[in-house]
Amino acid sequence: MEILGLATTVGGVPFVDVDGAVDFALRAHDRFPTVPVLHRCDRSLAALGLLGVEGVSPAGDAAGAPVVEPGRLEPGSAGDLDRLLAAAPGALEPLDRVVLGAADEVAAVRLGIHGPVTLALALRAAGVDLEAAVRCAVELVAERGAALVGRVHDLRPGCAVVAVLVEPGLVGSIHPTFPLGREVVREHLLAPVVEALAAVHTGPGLVGIHVPGRTDWEAVVGAGAAFVSLPAQPEVASWAPAITSLLDAGGVLAWGAVPVNRPLGLQADPLWRSLSATFAALSAEGVDPVTLRLRSLVSPTDGLEGFDPPGAGRVVDLCTDLSSRLRRQSLATRLSLGA
Repeated sequence: MEILGLATTVGGVPFVDVDGAVDFALRAHDRFPTVPVLHRCDRSLAALGLLGVEGVSPAGDAAGAPVVEPGRLEPGSAGDLDRLLAAAPGALEPLDRVVLGAADEVAAVRLGIHGPVTLALALRAAGVDLEAAVRCAVELVAERGAALVGRVHDLRPGCAVVAVLVEPGLVGSIHPTFPLGREVVREHLLAPVVEALAAVHTGPGLVGIHVPGRTDWEAVVGAGAAFVSLPAQPEVASWAPAITSLLDAGGVLAWGAVPVNRPLGLQADPLWRSLSATFAALSAEGVDPVTLRLRSLVSPTDGLEGFDPPGAGRVVDLCTDLSSRLRRQSLATRLSLGA
C-alpha cells in the first residue's frame, strides 16, 4: 500500500449533493481518495454511525441530527447496513461511488468512521449513563465500522482501506476537567475498536485516528493505531516519545499542515515553514528526522465543509504543493543515504 508521500483529506466536503461530493473527492487526490462526508446533518459521520440502530430515531431533531433514546438503545443492530439504508436511502452512495470510481492505480481509499470517544460523549450528553455510554459506543463503532470496511472489500476486492476514527471529542482531553481518563480512552474505547477494525481487513489496510486539535497523543498512539492524523504544530514535540514509538512500529503520520479555521494565503511557503518547524521541534526532542519525513503525509487540519467549493479546492492545491515538497525532501534524504 503505497500511500507515503501522498496528500490526503479528512472527509468533510462543501457539498450537499452526492455528485458534487464524489467528483470533488476523486479529483482531489486520485491515488488516495477519501470517502466524502456530505455537508448535511443526516449524512454526517454521527448520523451514518447511528441511523438504523435500535433506539435511534431516524427522523432526527429539528436540525436533522439523530435522536438517541437511552432506554431502547441496542448496539447489536449497528452492523446491519440494510437498517442504515432503510433509515437513510442513498446514505452509502458516496462510499460506493468513490470505491468503484477510483482509478485502477489507486493506492488506497480513506474511510472516515465516527470515533468511539466522540460517540460516548454524545451518548452521555443524551442521557446515557457514562459506563453504559462507553460500552455502547465501542459496540456501535466496532460493528458499523467493520460493516463499512467490509462493504469496501466486497465492492472492490483487494482494495487497500485506511479506516480512520474521527475523534473531535478528543480535543482537549489533556485538560483536568475532561470526563474520561487516559486509561478509559486508550484501553476501553480506542483500543477495542482499533483491534476490531484491523481484524476485518481482508486485504491491505490500516486503522487510524484523526484528532483535529491538542490531545493526549500518548493515549492515541497507545491504542494501536497505525495511522495518526494530527495538526502540524511545534508544541506536538512534547509528545516525541509517543511519536517515536509509532514510527518505530512502522506507523504513518498525516500532518494537518493546511489550516481550515482561518483565511488562507495564496502561497504554500508559510505553511511549509510551519511544517518544517514542527519537524525540527520533534527532531530536537529525539525523533529520527529521516524516518519522520519518510513516513509522513500532508493533510488539512480537518474537514472542508466550512469552505465554498473554490476555497476547498484551494486547500487541496496547498496540500498537493506541500506533499510534493515533502516527497522531494524525502527523495533527497534517500539519495543521501544511498538508498
